[in-house]
Amino acid sequence: MQSALNAELMMQHLSRGQVEPVADEQQYRALFENVPIGLYITTPDGHILDANPTLVRMLGYPNKDSLLGTMASDLYLNPADREQEQTLFGEADVVRNYETQLQCRNGDIIWVRDTCCAVCDENSNILFYEGSLQNITDEKRVQAELVYMARHDPLTGLYNRHTLAEILEREISRAQRYKHPIGVLMIDVNRFKEVNDRYGHAMGDQVLQWVADVLLRSVRESDVVVRYGGDEFLVLLIETNGETEIVRGRMIQEMEIASQKASLLNLPINLAIGTAHWMPESGQSIEAVLIEADRRMYVEKARAS
Repeated sequence: MQSALNAELMMQHLSRGQVEPVADEQQYRALFENVPIGLYITTPDGHILDANPTLVRMLGYPNKDSLLGTMASDLYLNPADREQEQTLFGEADVVRNYETQLQCRNGDIIWVRDTCCAVCDENSNILFYEGSLQNITDEKRVQAELVYMARHDPLTGLYNRHTLAEILEREISRAQRYKHPIGVLMIDVNRFKEVNDRYGHAMGDQVLQWVADVLLRSVRESDVVVRYGGDEFLVLLIETNGETEIVRGRMIQEMEIASQKASLLNLPINLAIGTAHWMPESGQSIEAVLIEADRRMYVEKARAS
């Protein structure tokens, strides 16, 4: 609790934009050295003049002397972030909670939240900058994991159905702009219920993962593979030029090879695949194309049963 209070006092001091001792120089130095947030002072052109132990550790330097004199700009992973932050300084002489990535001495990359202000003399000339850095790498990692979980199927790692509407809106807009069709493949795993009944749901999950791998191997990186629900998958071939049937054949062949390698199963796993195309100039809705691909998939599934 006390360290958090000290950090808050230091942050208040930094945000005032002028040199005002917290109590006296000794107390200020104690705060500077012990606050659990990285603190720094730099020259107007970016040379690091002072840094507290927290910042030295955060950036992976063995001691403060090895960090002093370093150019702050050399720490930024993306030089454009430094330029943007400098632009913000030019507007207000203070930047609060600016998030960027820094590269540590050992090569590690961390996310930080930077709060910095200019300290000026009586003539408004900048003497130096003083600021604080909070390591928010774990916070960013958790955020990224939550976003990933919201957009992807946890079993296969494919996009989930909730993300499909966003993808369709983006890709249709692109297709209309560049006049490229979109190929659609609706895919169902034949005899999947039998797999679950005979071998259990754990094996069923493994089969779905095999199918996901086959689909990803069969398309380009720019194409979109979605777990549509249960044992159904949807593939969007972006900017296709009529190769939808070729891709369909490749998926069937790859699944046959994967099924033959699955020594734990005594029944073949194959796919029912229905294809359709959305043409930008047709005036047809993408929903109608999805329905048509789904209809053709069930025709294929009926033939296989």
